Amino acid sequence: SGADHALVSVVLAGCGRPLRSMGWYHCTQLLDLERNCCPLARLKFVVEPWYLSDAGRSSPGCQEFDAWRKEVEARHGVSFIGSFDEIPAPTSDEVRMGIVSGRTADSPSLLSGCIRAGCCSILLEKPGATTVAELEAMKQQADNANVRVFMGFNKNVSNYVADTRTLSRSTSGSKVTFLHHNTFEDTPEALGECFERNAEGMVKNMAIHELALLTTFYDVTVDNVAEVVADLDFSRCLTLAGPSGKEFTDFDKLKFLVRTKAGCEIGLEVSRCGVGKSAGIVESTSGEEIDRFWMPDEETLARAPELEKKVGPAVSYFFAQDPDYATLKDGVSRHCLGHQIPEGIPGIEVESRL
Repeated sequence: SGADHALVSVVLAGCGRPLRSMGWYHCTQLLDLERNCCPLARLKFVVEPWYLSDAGRSSPGCQEFDAWRKEVEARHGVSFIGSFDEIPAPTSDEVRMGIVSGRTADSPSLLSGCIRAGCCSILLEKPGATTVAELEAMKQQADNANVRVFMGFNKNVSNYVADTRTLSRSTSGSKVTFLHHNTFEDTPEALGECFERNAEGMVKNMAIHELALLTTFYDVTVDNVAEVVADLDFSRCLTLAGPSGKEFTDFDKLKFLVRTKAGCEIGLEVSRCGVGKSAGIVESTSGEEIDRFWMPDEETLARAPELEKKVGPAVSYFFAQDPDYATLKDGVSRHCLGHQIPEGIPGIEVESRL
């Protein structure tokens, strides 16, 4: 059984561009043995179908990827390959974990490859697939192979969510609102670029994190929603041209209250042009704010400059959410070794219900 093994071998599928891609940051955390934030996991294989393909070798970012790949191969002995077919079968005493962090459209084939490579548990980056039907087919394939698939909803394991839930549970009749703000400029140019790059829309691309919280912790499902009350004064829907000239219609601000048939009330406030943070807000029955908990918290913000100095000028949210990414990987690696999955790490079945 997995519990007999000391370490888990990691197969990461979809590394992407250094300093920019989530897969690259997963690799960076796993390779940082000084911090050792994932003590039971060791990166063994990186499957990168794009940069290691003929088409990808001349694409933007490939030079940076190649330089980083050569350094990692030399220092850590990690194998970089373009196809799952190049991965040998696990040895008799090897336990494997998969991480799928490529483009959303590629996720079904990358997940299938991790299953074929002998991974017993897989961490799948959200949203996991482009349609619910694909997600359900992926779940069925994993179930047939006796493989557990967990979703990379890092907010589910964040301190601010735990603190919000603790205060709410101890305060009779309290109401919770989850806030999620980006920092885009409130201009047609900036929002048009955002709308085009995130063409699946604000709900699937941004608010999906908060919807995962509602599904995981507040038992909100399609079947038990009694009412959704929109805040029309706050919410705004725009049609804007992206850099290509094509027009996209999406929300740049959205606020609503969800009431379930069981009597639970929970609010969401999402904005593309805001404070660049997330928060859990707890209010009394009279609507007075009791407290709010921020992500990133003070401790994580204080560590960010040191992390940036160590790994380079990566996108800022990697550092802001660094502890949560580590918690997800550590939890899934422990599950591979026979331990119980920590509370809050959702399975793929949660994603298909969103």
